[in-house]
Amino acid sequence: MQRGKDLLVARCGFCHGSNARGGSSGPDLTRSTLVQEDENGKQLGEFLLVGRPEKNMPKFELAPQEVSDLATFLHSTIYQIGNRDLYQILDIVTGDPKAGEAFFQGRGGCVSCHSASGDLKGVGARYEPATLQERMLMPRAGRRRGPPGERGSPPWAEPNAVKATVTLPAGESLTGALVRLTDFDVTIYDPGTRQMRSWLRKDGLPKVVMMDPLQAHVDMLRRWTDDDMRNMTAFLAGLK
Repeated sequence: MQRGKDLLVARCGFCHGSNARGGSSGPDLTRSTLVQEDENGKQLGEFLLVGRPEKNMPKFELAPQEVSDLATFLHSTIYQIGNRDLYQILDIVTGDPKAGEAFFQGRGGCVSCHSASGDLKGVGARYEPATLQERMLMPRAGRRRGPPGERGSPPWAEPNAVKATVTLPAGESLTGALVRLTDFDVTIYDPGTRQMRSWLRKDGLPKVVMMDPLQAHVDMLRRWTDDDMRNMTAFLAGLK
């Protein structure tokens, strides 16, 4: 099952979350009818071969064993959700905080955006280790889930929303949070005026350039090792 979880994090995690419960732009896979009705990876594998391009989901050509591993993890997760009394919370703070600090200061490149005495000061006291690890790996996961009965904020209203600069044929440029982008139209949100701006597109015009403030986290997804994740979690958990 661990192989399936590792595959989910590496290939599907940024959209669907590290636990398949939904992420930055993808739905909760444990509620997917296709996943729930899948038989040993058969339907899941067939779906992954074609993807869902109209919803910006690419196709994935996985080996049969990889499909089986992924299906096993998803079915196990669905079973655990339906049998919550079987949950066993494990201590995930098993890494070396000193090694985590070295990674943070060095090859992880974290200090280019974060500071242990600045934005991360006291983070270990504010969040449980499991939450810290999820936010480290999938910084957008779960942030739009508001309290029960309330709607969370839409992705384009978040402080770290994907930004888009739209350059009109006349040369004027406007920048805002990306709401929608297709071959036929683009919509951005200006948090200053709280207004939406939309344009029709043809032949790639108006030109759109996107910038993701969390791109460094996206790039890290394929570079994390198990030791790095454990060590960083231990380091962050110790920032009281």
